[in-house]
Amino acid sequence: MNTQATKTNRLKNEKSPYLLQHADNPVEWYPWGDEAFEKAKTEDKPILVSIGYSTCHWCHVMAHESFSDPETAALMNRLFVNIKVDREERPDIDRIYISAVSAMTGSAGWPLNVFLAPDGRPFYGGTYFPPARRAGPSWREILTAVSEAYTDPDKRKELLQSADKIEGFLRDYLDGDTSGTQAQLPGPEMIDLAVDAVSETYDQKYGGFNTAPKFPMPPILNFLLFANRFAAHAKMPSQKSRKAMDMALQTLEEMAAGGIYDHLGGGFHRYATDAAWHVPHFEKMLYDNAQLIRVYIDAYEATGNKTFATVAKEALAYVLREMTHPDGAFYSAEDADSPYVDLSGEAAGEAAVGEKSEGGFYVWRYDEIMHTLSTVHENSVFDMFAYYYGLKPEGNVKTDPMGEFGGKNILHRVRTIEETAKRFDRSKEDVAQTLLQARQTLFEARNRRPRPHLDDKVLVEWNGLMISALAGAYRVFGDRQYLNAADAAIAFIYERMYTQGDTPELFRRWREGERSIPAMAEDYAFLVQGLLDTYEAGFNASHLDWAVSLANRMLDLFYDEARGGFYTTADGQDRHLLMKAKDATDNVMPSVDAVSVMNFIRLHRYTGNRLFAQAADHTLKASVNRMKKHPGAMPAMIRALGMRLLRYVETIVVGSMDTEAAEILTDVIRACPREAVSPAWIDGEADRDILSVHMPHVKEMESPGNRPRVFVCFDRTCQAPVTEPEMLKSLLDKAFETPLQGVS
Repeated sequence: MNTQATKTNRLKNEKSPYLLQHADNPVEWYPWGDEAFEKAKTEDKPILVSIGYSTCHWCHVMAHESFSDPETAALMNRLFVNIKVDREERPDIDRIYISAVSAMTGSAGWPLNVFLAPDGRPFYGGTYFPPARRAGPSWREILTAVSEAYTDPDKRKELLQSADKIEGFLRDYLDGDTSGTQAQLPGPEMIDLAVDAVSETYDQKYGGFNTAPKFPMPPILNFLLFANRFAAHAKMPSQKSRKAMDMALQTLEEMAAGGIYDHLGGGFHRYATDAAWHVPHFEKMLYDNAQLIRVYIDAYEATGNKTFATVAKEALAYVLREMTHPDGAFYSAEDADSPYVDLSGEAAGEAAVGEKSEGGFYVWRYDEIMHTLSTVHENSVFDMFAYYYGLKPEGNVKTDPMGEFGGKNILHRVRTIEETAKRFDRSKEDVAQTLLQARQTLFEARNRRPRPHLDDKVLVEWNGLMISALAGAYRVFGDRQYLNAADAAIAFIYERMYTQGDTPELFRRWREGERSIPAMAEDYAFLVQGLLDTYEAGFNASHLDWAVSLANRMLDLFYDEARGGFYTTADGQDRHLLMKAKDATDNVMPSVDAVSVMNFIRLHRYTGNRLFAQAADHTLKASVNRMKKHPGAMPAMIRALGMRLLRYVETIVVGSMDTEAAEILTDVIRACPREAVSPAWIDGEADRDILSVHMPHVKEMESPGNRPRVFVCFDRTCQAPVTEPEMLKSLLDKAFETPLQGVS
């Protein structure tokens, strides 16, 4: 018996699901901290930092192949001090070292394996390394070569010189481009430049950006929808604004039809491995789904296309059903890997239960679907379902580089309801209802399979995104469950991840009753955004009040007053961190700088606090050169610029919210682009007391008889209140006669 396999290491006391997955490795893993760095300095050993996350497929593969192997572990333990990092808990560490590996090799991903000098400077790294030599060296060969180079005095000198150069690059790259801090803000032409830049990578056939693997890229989709809204409001519609809308809508339609979307349970998988969105990497992340829900809601609001509303509602149902803590916060992710169980009872030749495979929970054999549906429905239902979703007896997966999906089908919509109705001589309504019932049958059957691993840690950053999605859903769909869910998540964070007092503190992560890790700039940015969105949906004044408090704290902790932008970590937060980094460009999530600019613009409009306006403008100006050079990499910041260019109005409604008159007035206000309106509502003295702290001018605003009255304020002047929707619309039209404001 291999006794080493059951031995635990120092990760056994951690709360991170990812770190706990490695707690029984024979590798003597250390968590990031004093003990590991002191050992490396005392023993003069290089450090291996291995970074991943609990739902990472190739992290699992490397753990199984190498980190669980006693001989490989013995080599690692003898030659290095080994540190495991959960990138989701510590994005600050990950950002530094993934940037370093990308600079060294031209690409990077997870698992990320990077070798450091004892002082934390990186000198070599890569991603997945195989246990035996394939196209490149094996993991053991890498370990041996790095150690030999480090112990040879001449080669070590070269390694450390390389580390110096990499550190210099990182300080330039991660501290932002400060040469534009005195620049004048560009005008609307910047939006057109970004549309052009995005269109250069656009896939005309299937939508989306770049080739496979293809990621949804919500920041780009958000920007494209905004570009169209901006042009319409600014009375500047053009071929480019129409192109922006077309690119966004085609991408959303193709994704909703593809296998990247879970047609049975709702929600989106991580990315597609092919250009046609058919074959996903099957993990589901909270941050992807939160952002995409919001994008689909916006697309529905812009077009009235009910498919977009359905996709958003189904994804919301998935998150509320599978990704929600009983007390309201949201979990982080579900794994891609899980055991496949043939539900037809014909599992010969299949992996036994307990052996995990990519997408095991989601894929189907042709006969398996036939068997499952035929036990409940007439035979024609299967025929219709197979026609609509492109099922094939031999399997329908064309792109299968790892040979994982032989004989399997991944649901993707290859025909329309109209085509299916014509093929089977049925009405469209009948076909739609039949397919819905078939999906429900398969959904219930699929739930008999073992579910993928759930990463149940709660991250403030990602919860902030989901809170925004729920607020948007309530604002557009009017279903109270969404607002209640947003409120519950906010309450969870406030009560369990936040301490009040003279120096209030927000924590980044909560799991199993433990809050830990001081919150980073992204936690503050996305939570403030969520609070503002929820305030503007339900008008709970305490949400606006907390948003203001957090924004002030964010300025104290993270703002670079001299050069603009926001550091991920505060001074002194971690003495082993190589440097403080900024987040200036978008990836699958918008940059912290861009979200912060939009937050501070909104907060300044509510409060008039000049510090908020200065932080927004200074950060925008610090980004001007990057925006001009690489507009396609900064769609969220360019969206923030567009928001800054828009003339805005305040609308303060005084009176009861629970009336038909209030609903009609709200509809008029929400007909304006949300980026151009700062709505507030006073429904009782409690609201007035809270709001008047930040908005003194509302203190005297009253509504005799509690009939809703709207005060519209623009050009630093509040107009006489109105009660009729026609008069309100007239005032808003007057306010936006000149839709843009000057900037300097």
